[in-house]
Amino acid sequence: MRVVTSPILAVLLALSGIAAAMTFDASARSPAVLPDGPVLVELFTSQGCSSCPPADRLLGRLAGEKGVVALGYHVTYWDRLGWPDPFATAWGTRRQYGYGETVSAGRIYTPQIVIDGRTHVVGSNEGQVRAEIAAASRGLHPATPVLRWMPDNRLQIVLPDAAEAAGAEIWLVRFDRRRETAVQRGENGGRRLANFQVARERVSLGRFDGRARTLEAAVPSQGDAGWGVAVIVQQPGPGRVWGSALLDAPRPDA
Repeated sequence: MRVVTSPILAVLLALSGIAAAMTFDASARSPAVLPDGPVLVELFTSQGCSSCPPADRLLGRLAGEKGVVALGYHVTYWDRLGWPDPFATAWGTRRQYGYGETVSAGRIYTPQIVIDGRTHVVGSNEGQVRAEIAAASRGLHPATPVLRWMPDNRLQIVLPDAAEAAGAEIWLVRFDRRRETAVQRGENGGRRLANFQVARERVSLGRFDGRARTLEAAVPSQGDAGWGVAVIVQQPGPGRVWGSALLDAPRPDA
């Protein structure tokens, strides 16, 4: 990490192949962001779980709808039953266990959907999922970021003034929009599964102090357009989500 102290403090991060530069600029103006930004919908799932495919398909549908930032985290604890999920990550599993402490009173299960870091529902119960999304959409998301691609696969992240979100963590997640796998063993053995919005990498961009600022992150190309990025501004814990946004990959020929 390199710190430049004057006149602008820039923090350079290099984690999981994603390099980010954060700029603190007191003169930055807030972007035109309405407080009713999108709702973050996080599915915790596994290819080893026979009750998960309906939730995976629901996440795929939600991903195509306006007002939703959808992400799928594949957990590791099903791997012991015979099929190692190729998308399972230890950090995704830890995130679910964190929500077990802050949201679900110790309950850890799949498929589980957590909405805006505040409520949880069974991920295959579409009616309940949509009801919770509708309720969350009426809440405030004052730190909703604005994302756009710059030249050379650099992601620009513009954050508004949002004093109530001071102290929140800023996360950058890279995801694959759709992946298909022929599962050989476990509860889904013999099936070909489609997974959506699969979280592959996550990088911390530091803490938000509530002041408007612009960040840039260098995101290596994945060789096609079948991926994207999400940025989450969230109370530590993990806790309440103050804002989130999603952006598909730039076109390979852009």
